[in-house]
Formats: sequence, structure tokens, C-alpha cells
Amino acid sequence: MATSFLRNCWYVAGWASEVGERPLVRTICNEPLLFFRDAEGAVRALSDRCPHRKAPLSTGSIESGEITCGYHGIRFNAEGRCLHVPGGLSFGSNFAVRAYPVEQMHGFIFIWMGDPAKADTALIPDFSENEKPGWGAVRDTLPVACNYQLLTDNLLDLTHVVFVHKTTLGGSQVADTPLDVTVDGDVVRAERFMKNVDTAPIYKAARGLHDKIDRWQIFEWRAPSYIRLTLGARAAGTDLPYGTPVHRVLNALTPETDTTTHYFWSTARNWALDDPKIDTLYFNMITEAFAEDKVIAEHQQRYIDSDTSGTPLIAFSFDKAGQLARRILRAKIEQEQAALLARAG
Repeated sequence: MATSFLRNCWYVAGWASEVGERPLVRTICNEPLLFFRDAEGAVRALSDRCPHRKAPLSTGSIESGEITCGYHGIRFNAEGRCLHVPGGLSFGSNFAVRAYPVEQMHGFIFIWMGDPAKADTALIPDFSENEKPGWGAVRDTLPVACNYQLLTDNLLDLTHVVFVHKTTLGGSQVADTPLDVTVDGDVVRAERFMKNVDTAPIYKAARGLHDKIDRWQIFEWRAPSYIRLTLGARAAGTDLPYGTPVHRVLNALTPETDTTTHYFWSTARNWALDDPKIDTLYFNMITEAFAEDKVIAEHQQRYIDSDTSGTPLIAFSFDKAGQLARRILRAKIEQEQAALLARAG
């Protein structure tokens, strides 16, 4: 299992609503981070390590966008620059806390973990359905004790819904229908269309589809770990266009450590927007399904960690999308690390 992370990219740090009067402390890519709002209300992110003795800045106080370390009272501004050391002691300009580029968009807080000069907001994935007019979404965060790439594998291989999600997303013939996979630059796309198949519990409950259905699964992966799933169904043989109505699951997998992940998800739709029962139904069913995925993924991680055989993970044809995503991500990480080594040499 790879233990390095892509740095020059945006990760979801949390929901925008998580950072208000109280700061948010969250570890991303093994780095403890402090998120707070400055005097103007903009989100800021600093390392949670005080540069003095590495004490957590989050144990101190924040007032008007200035942070005072709770260990020795050293004060920093929202950019991480030191403002004051008790006793009037002098300090150099390089005595500062590392600041990270952050953006609030699509209901999320995004953080750039690499070179700040390369932080391009155009690279933030389009998860606009979280807030876009004409859409409704339910959402949550799930901590999962596994490497984030195991969850990428899971989301890009929905044949498992037949076996893992029997009471929610399951249904017949998903595992028997091949996936059409394409690569467009650094984006992996995949589609699976099924005709005249058994319905799934979620379509019975949300759409009243109790008989045979035509069903679709459309995937899009972007590095490092963003997956948009467009899922849906129609009564078998009807002329309702594929992809209508739209039900989209937006997944952001943020590595906390090498073996733990912050899983941010939302499920958005452009129909029944004023029906709270549908909100509750989707939230409960997706929560149940992802809890089932969590159990599998955490067992996987434990068994991978304890496996001394050295044998690799095996891939079949239905793993193709996940394998391509891993290959693209690995190449980007290797390219990034090679550039760092060349600069250091």
C-alpha cells in the first residue's frame, strides 16, 4: 500500500459549516491542521504545530483572527506571522507558522497541501450540486480506518452492491454487466447500463419502482480521490431518458494518515426537492450502505497490515476503473516527488 500522498492538489478539509466561532482541528496527509475564520470571516488554515516547542496551537485562543499559543502565549496572525513573544523577546522573520491556501466552495473547505504558488482554484472539482439552485442534498462525514485508495477501489467497483448492500443499493445483474471504462487525460470515466433487471430496495422506496427496471451507473474519478457517481433507474422498457431523474453521489476521500480516511459524502438530486421524507430516506439508506462499506474496508486494512506473504492485491476486469485511477495517481505522485528531488539536488 502506497504511503505517500499527492501534495499539489486540493483536499476537502471539512464542511464550511464546521468552521464558525470555534476552530476546527483536523489531520490531513499526516499533518495536524488548524482551521479558523479571520476577522473578516474568511477561512484560514495553519499548521497546528507552534514553531516554538511544537505544542498544538489549538489548545490556545483565537481572537479577531489572531492565535495565541496556549503553552507560552506567543501570538500569530492569520497568515502565521509572529506578532508577539511574551517578555518583549525578539524573533526573526522566519519564526512563523506554516499557512496553507484554502477555499470555501460547494459547501466544502478545500485545502492545498503543496506549493502555494501552484494552488489553482480551477483544479477544485465540480461538486456544485451541494449548493446549486434546483438541487437538494443530504450529506455526512464518515471516519474510516483504512487507506483512502481502498475506498476509491470500492466506489469505482459497484459490483459489490449485490453482495454488501442487499437491503439498500443491491439488485440483480450488476455484477454480471460489464463496465465501459475510458480515460480522458487524468480523468477516469466508466458506465454501466442494465436493461430489464430486478429493482433495488432504494428504487422501491424512493421511486415506487417495484417491477423490472432499466438501471444505470455512471462514474467519474479525478485525482487524488474525488468520485462523482450518477445513479438511477426507470421502469423497464419506458422511454424516460437515461440519467433522468438525476441522483448523484459526490464522494471526497481525504487521507488523514496512511491508514485512516476522512470520507465526506453527499447525495444530491434534482427532483422531489420539497419532500423531507425523500431526504430522510436517502440519508438513512446511504448512511447504512456506507457503514457496510466501512466494515469491509477496515477489515481489508487490518488484513493487509497483518499479511506477511508479500502477495499483491489481484485485479479482475471489474476492477479496471480503480486500477486506472491508482495508476494515474501513482504517476502524479512519482512526478511530484521527482521534481522535489531535482530541486533539492
